[in-house]
Amino acid sequence: MPYCSCGELTEDAGGRCARCAALQTLDLQPLAGRAEIESAYRTLVKVWHPDRFQHDDKLKKTADEKLKAINAAYSMLTSAPAKSRPRPQAQESASAETPSEPQPSRSSAHPKRHFLWLLPRPTTLMGVAVLTVALCAAGFLLKAIDSVLSSDPATGGLYSKLKAEVGERWNAAASSARSEAGQRLHSLIPQKNAAAAAEQPGDNAQSGELEPAPQSPRGHATSAGQIEHVKLLPYITAGLTKAEVIAIQGAPTTATEDRLMYGGTELDFSNDKLDGWKIDPTAAPVRVKLWPDAPVDPSLQYFTVGSRKDEVIAVQGTPTLFSENTFGYGGSEVYFQNNRVVSWKADPASVPLRAVPR
Repeated sequence: MPYCSCGELTEDAGGRCARCAALQTLDLQPLAGRAEIESAYRTLVKVWHPDRFQHDDKLKKTADEKLKAINAAYSMLTSAPAKSRPRPQAQESASAETPSEPQPSRSSAHPKRHFLWLLPRPTTLMGVAVLTVALCAAGFLLKAIDSVLSSDPATGGLYSKLKAEVGERWNAAASSARSEAGQRLHSLIPQKNAAAAAEQPGDNAQSGELEPAPQSPRGHATSAGQIEHVKLLPYITAGLTKAEVIAIQGAPTTATEDRLMYGGTELDFSNDKLDGWKIDPTAAPVRVKLWPDAPVDPSLQYFTVGSRKDEVIAVQGTPTLFSENTFGYGGSEVYFQNNRVVSWKADPASVPLRAVPR
């Protein structure tokens, strides 16, 4: 009987159970809770809503099919699971005809059958054995080479000195890596207030992401005088390093010194810091996010010439095209100079801009 990786029975060998397949559709881990499921569903519905692709029939059809799969996965995950699998009709009829005849239990007839699926395959055992033999042979060979080089008067002194230097450098590099990883992990642990705020949806349909509830920007003091940190994960935002982006999004399809590409999506770097992007909505979803760097009036509904970038982000949301002097929202674009809006180009067929002339 085939089993899914989570331990549930599946219909075919090597497949996934219905719940794991639905979680994969919503880009979630097997242990995702109800809040994560609802959050991911709202995000993906905004990303793949067919109304965003009115200008392209092919993309609209693709988005419609994707939205159906997302709705089906969400319905499956939020509905009450069946308590037991239905028995085949033939088995029910047979049991109805002979109710008094005791049926031997499967476990009593075959007491070891339930554990056969836990045993590794013969090919796996053979591969492990070959790998073990190869590692042992390599270890003996390296030990023999080390003994020859150490005992040879011509190479012994130089080899011992070189081995000591390599060992010291290795230990220093490992210690530095552990320290840096610990500091990085500590800085990425979200505070309770940021984690709670990130669960609340906002208006950011242009980028397909959920806006966190209004809160102080990174490192800014609240009215109570406390420092409130913004939750960075699982979003990609400006200022992250390549290593942090890859840790969040996974391996890119193409990479250069100053750019990572995920399908048609481009992430641009300067001095190993993310400073721009261009999101392709038809490619694999890349979760990007921008937060205002300074406080913004929460009642602000529109921006105009002279508005700050922070105000545009608060009103319009995270752009799909982000560079130093340009924010793009679908086919619409907002242009900046010295961090202030100087003009814009509105595309009514794409994403409408909440901009008003002076």
